[in-house]
Amino acid sequence: MNSKSKFVTFILSFIPGLSHLYLGFTRRALIFFALCFGAIFGTACLVGVAGESLFVILAFALPLIWFFALIDAFTLIDKMRGSANSGQGAPYEEMEAFGDNKKMVTAALSLVPGAGHMYLGYLKDGALLMAVFFFTAFLMGWLNLSLFLFILPVVWFYSLFDALQRVESAAGEKRQKPALWNWLESHPHLVGWSLIILGCLVILERHITPLLTPEIHGYLQTAVVAVILIAGGIKLLAGSKVESRVSSAMSDNDTHVNSYKEGRDEQCDSGE
Repeated sequence: MNSKSKFVTFILSFIPGLSHLYLGFTRRALIFFALCFGAIFGTACLVGVAGESLFVILAFALPLIWFFALIDAFTLIDKMRGSANSGQGAPYEEMEAFGDNKKMVTAALSLVPGAGHMYLGYLKDGALLMAVFFFTAFLMGWLNLSLFLFILPVVWFYSLFDALQRVESAAGEKRQKPALWNWLESHPHLVGWSLIILGCLVILERHITPLLTPEIHGYLQTAVVAVILIAGGIKLLAGSKVESRVSSAMSDNDTHVNSYKEGRDEQCDSGE
């Protein structure tokens, strides 16, 4: 095992997964092969849908995949050499179980939003994150709406850091109910309104916009964005007022209860 060269590993790592084949870790090699070709295929699909040059995504994703693959391969070499020097000679099957480097594999898979959650066993969360990411990209290309561009990095970073936190905090135990699904179940009206707004935008872009002049179309897009922002602000303000009223009512109730208890205590003391 200790005959494996780091230099050869570095050279082979320029094709993510090839260095793992050289080290004998076939399953890890398949993961990085899938990530690499998945990034290429996904970018090609986005270019086909959006009709724009989005290959800058590859310039960002492929170096990250290469970096994760290289660090993982070097870590495996160090562990193999350490086990050989100690005389234990840990078999490949133990290190292929991914338990020693689960965080690294999760981070690499999370380059595709939702894939890291699926690897950890949170299939519903992973499917939801993946659907939101690619559905948003599809809407941007189909409707030519750059308004939703900010959603893509938010979903990507949320998927990455949430998966890493679950690796650290899980300790072998899965959550009873994932937080993301819990939030959706507690706010069904927000999901419903979001779908209604998306449906209105589809009708506006596909059926009404072709009948308008470019000037009116530009004014209409600005008006739609302004209405959405104003409605969201009113909703937030109304919600904060309701919460403040509820909290003040609860504090008044606590005050009355405490004063009642104090009065009863004084009566008991005077009776004694």
